[in-house]
Amino acid sequence: MKYLLALVFTFSLNVLAVPNTIIAIVNDELITLDTISNDIEPSSTKAQKMALVDHQIDLVLQLEKIQEFGIKPKLSSINTMLSNIASQNGLTLMQLQTNHQFDEIVENISQQISLRGLKKFILQNADISLTQAEIDVALAKNPSNSDNLNKQIKIAQIVINSIDQTDSLLQSKDDLITQFLIVLSDKINSGTSFSSLAKLHSQDPSYKNGGESGWLDENRLPAAFKQQLVNLQSGELSQPFQTKQGWRIIKIIDERSVDNHLVAIKSQLIQSKKNTYFKNWVKALKKNAYIEIFDHKL
Repeated sequence: MKYLLALVFTFSLNVLAVPNTIIAIVNDELITLDTISNDIEPSSTKAQKMALVDHQIDLVLQLEKIQEFGIKPKLSSINTMLSNIASQNGLTLMQLQTNHQFDEIVENISQQISLRGLKKFILQNADISLTQAEIDVALAKNPSNSDNLNKQIKIAQIVINSIDQTDSLLQSKDDLITQFLIVLSDKINSGTSFSSLAKLHSQDPSYKNGGESGWLDENRLPAAFKQQLVNLQSGELSQPFQTKQGWRIIKIIDERSVDNHLVAIKSQLIQSKKNTYFKNWVKALKKNAYIEIFDHKL
């Protein structure tokens, strides 16, 4: 089962029942040798052992903040990870639950999810942006391919998936919705604001924005959308058409071509800055913490 645990325990802060050599004190917490013993090789240098201790110090300080901020993992997230671990080890979830280390697995999964939650919590107020100079340097090292372009569109839509059939029992729901959307189309073509009708009638969450979507990758749209877009000009209304989410009318409000390589470069740069921001935040925790390391015991 060590192999099983290795799949899970990116971090661990084990507490053994028997006393163990104390190698560091962090505020009111003790770090013992057993917390790093599994990662120490016979050839490990003093510097490598100290790096393991430093990692445990970071962990203790983050766990303190998790407690302080009241960050708790969702049960659904824990269950998803447990199912993945069981599958990776050729087990059913029930078989995994019967393992004598199951409680320890759950504890460490909860810790991992909480640590990710802490990072997300800290980064949510971080002011992270890119300069054009940073992007240019990254592109110079990894030039873009001009063929790697992706067409994106913004649409406005009015979606109807339910309608009152009380006064039209002889007509099907689909027919009633289609007729209603045609009426709305006629109003829009006569000058009524698409946005106002979307806010009033659309049953999709986008009604709050007057039916407007964000940027959508055209090649990822459902087939029903693609079929409507083939001959649809910008600003022109589509005919009513049906998708899994209901009947709708749409119009294209903007189009652009996006360099996928550039998007990936920007994403990598942003992630790198986020990681640096969080590392610096942890370093700041250290400056304000009481830390004592007994390196002679390593």
